[in-house]
Amino acid sequence: VNHHSREKNYRCLFAKKGAKKGRSKIKGTKPSSGFGGAAVEPCPCGSGDSYSKCCAKLHNSVQAFGEASAEAVVRARYCAYAKREINFIIASTHPENKDFTSDIAHWRKRIGQNCYDNFKLTQCTILKETYEGDGPDSRAEVQFIAKMRDRNTMVETAFMETSKFERCGNEMQNNAWLYKEGVIADPPGREEQAVQAGQHTG
Repeated sequence: VNHHSREKNYRCLFAKKGAKKGRSKIKGTKPSSGFGGAAVEPCPCGSGDSYSKCCAKLHNSVQAFGEASAEAVVRARYCAYAKREINFIIASTHPENKDFTSDIAHWRKRIGQNCYDNFKLTQCTILKETYEGDGPDSRAEVQFIAKMRDRNTMVETAFMETSKFERCGNEMQNNAWLYKEGVIADPPGREEQAVQAGQHTG
């Protein structure tokens, strides 16, 4: 699949979102406080801003997505899982990512079955971000901690990820940062907590 056909598929994702104006765009999600609740609903990324003033901008606009930093894309992807914004998860994925497929319908279904529905995503904490190069060969790396709470047990959990992003030029999402790969690890302090827990139970 060449870059032209990939971009066509990506732009269709944003076009479909625009065609649903006037309807609730978040399947199975209700406003948090009645009429107009979505406008003041806190953004799941934990920035402190409302969703409409934060990650929703990237979810709804390819222009805003293209102008965003890699750190902002990380937050928007985290938020996309919380809000089931599957189109954005797909659109922000680099074509060389191992999960990328030109079968968008199958990909969308697969993500929908693994969208952290059993968890409430509570905060995305950015630890550091680095940028290298310029133009189409530029690269970015963002390290963050994703926090979430089990909806059934209310147990808090978290993981740390170092994500790598690259641009693919103006023909791919307005030269936006696209998620290429990531390495997941325990967040700082997890091993120490495990040792302390073992001492208390030993």
